[in-house]
This record gives sequence, structure tokens and C-alpha cells, in this order.
Amino acid sequence: MRQSAYSLILKDHLHFKLTPISVRELLFIQDAPCEILGIENGLFKPILHKNSFINKQIIKDLIEKGQIHLFVAHQDRRKMIEYIQNSMTQVTRTLSQGQPLEKGKTLLNLMTLHLGFLYRWPTDDDLLKTQHQVVKNCAYFLLSRPEIHEALYHSYIAQKHHYVYAQPIISSLFLLGFLKYSHLYSDKEIEDLFVTSYFKDIGMAIIPVEKYDLNRLNDRDRELMAMHPQHSVEMLRGRLPLSPNHLQIIENHHSFSLLKDDFSTEIIGPKNQQVLAGFETMIVTLMDIMAAMLAGRPFRKASNLFESLDMVKMLIGNQYQQEFRMVVSYFKLLFQSK
Repeated sequence: MRQSAYSLILKDHLHFKLTPISVRELLFIQDAPCEILGIENGLFKPILHKNSFINKQIIKDLIEKGQIHLFVAHQDRRKMIEYIQNSMTQVTRTLSQGQPLEKGKTLLNLMTLHLGFLYRWPTDDDLLKTQHQVVKNCAYFLLSRPEIHEALYHSYIAQKHHYVYAQPIISSLFLLGFLKYSHLYSDKEIEDLFVTSYFKDIGMAIIPVEKYDLNRLNDRDRELMAMHPQHSVEMLRGRLPLSPNHLQIIENHHSFSLLKDDFSTEIIGPKNQQVLAGFETMIVTLMDIMAAMLAGRPFRKASNLFESLDMVKMLIGNQYQQEFRMVVSYFKLLFQSK
């Protein structure tokens, strides 16, 4: 009995020194930068020692054994982050080599993992600056490879990343493709809008990601959610080279990421903020809607392309008929194989 009580106390004490990690992180690690622990019989136990070789078979074996809740020592968490960060940077330096689609798949998955780190520590300048540089490189890569956009989208969706982290990538991919298709913007202007779209929701980091899986947020969380564009601007101003116009797009964009079960929109926030300001803000918002509806959420199924475009038509069809026709043409071209 004494030994059992001591083990319980030791386990609880150890728990406070551990930090959870995602199994997904192991997919991009070839040798463990630190000791990785799992849970066995209610106790923490090392399952991968430092410098242990890691491949897909080893990860599969861990999952089959039920080792899906993984941890590292708190002081080692940064080593895992730096490993992912270095891998992401290395991929961006070799985007012109090898198969573009495979490079794109790897890059988007690494960006998503790294974005999760940034949402966890949004005030970390190193994480933000690294992500910003990679996002710019990603924009350049995607602009030169429009032929892989559809396959890249379907591959990315199949990974089933948490939608809070996936939404910026999907909506920004749509935005870049649409702006390129429109022939209205230079590549540099598209890159700047891609970056703007990608970081526009960083203010959502003020709410723990687990809460976004709920169909209904509590009143306080809804209030924070309504203010996330303003929080995004506060987090980014002076830290990223975004112009006042691009910060204004972020501040004025709507969040339709919480579409209700019947796909009706649930616009939250002061009425004077429920106005689309300018063509760029409108397009950023519409691509956000398309990404949210096509990808679905834990509390509702994904809609099809027709349903998503019908929502866009309801929102802007009468006022922006020419722009709506352009949106329809772009998505028909993007998903022409469907």
C-alpha cells in the first residue's frame, strides 16, 4: 500500500514536469532529439530514448499498442519544436528539387504543426518570424505550381488536421489560386494577401483549441471569438511587415468558421463591424467561407461545392454579380476533375 501511494505521488509529481506532444510530430522526426514518454499501466514510461531511430513502422507500432498520448520533459519541448522548425526550413530550401506535389504535401503538413506551436505560444517572436518566412516561400512556390493545387488540397484534407490550424492554409490556398486566376494582381500583391490571409486568425489563440470542438462556446468565449480579428492585429502589428491596409483587412474580415448545422451564418460582434470593407477584404472572407464549408467541422459535416457556392451567392450574388461569376469559374476550374 505504501509503495502504491508513493508511486501515485511520484507519477503526479512527474506529470507536472511533462509536456504533451502530438504523434504527428514523429512523422517528421528521424531520430528523437530527447526522451519521449508514453503511459503504461497508469504510469509514465520512456518509449523512445534520445537519438532513437523513428520511421513510419515504429509510429504504427506505437499506435497499435495504444501509445497515442506522448510526452516529453518540459525542458525538452523546445528541442522538438526546433527539430520541426529546422525540417520545415529545410523543405522550403529544396522546393525546386524533386516532385513538386510531394514537396508541397510535406511543406503544408510541417507548416500546420508549426502553426500549432505558434498558436500555443503566440508571443514567441522566433516562431512567428520563422512561420512568416516559410509562408512567403510557400506563396512563391504555389504561384509557380497552380497545376498541383487541387491534388494538394485533397491530400491535405485527408490528413485531418485540427480545423483551427488547417483553416488558414486552406483558405489562403484558395485565395492565392483565385487571385492568380483573376489576373487582377501582381505576384507580389498576391503574396502579401496570402500572408495576410494566413495570419488573420492568430487572435483565435486566446481561446484553448479544445474549446473550438464544441458546437456552442460559452458567452465569454463567444465574446473573445468576436474580438479575434482585433486581437490578431494587436499580435501582428510591429512584429510582421504588414501594411496598414493589410492590417485593416485582418481587422475587418468576418469569421464564418462557426457555421451552424443548417449552414446559416452566425455573425458575432458589434453591428458596425459587420461590414465588408473593400474587394480584398470581401475575397479574403469568401475564401474563408469556402474553406470552412468544404472542409467541415467536428460538429457538422462538410458541404459540397454547390452548397458552398450557393452560400457565397446568398451573401454577395446580388451586389457583386461579376465577382461571384469569377468565383464560380475559379472553383469549377480548381475541381474540374470532380
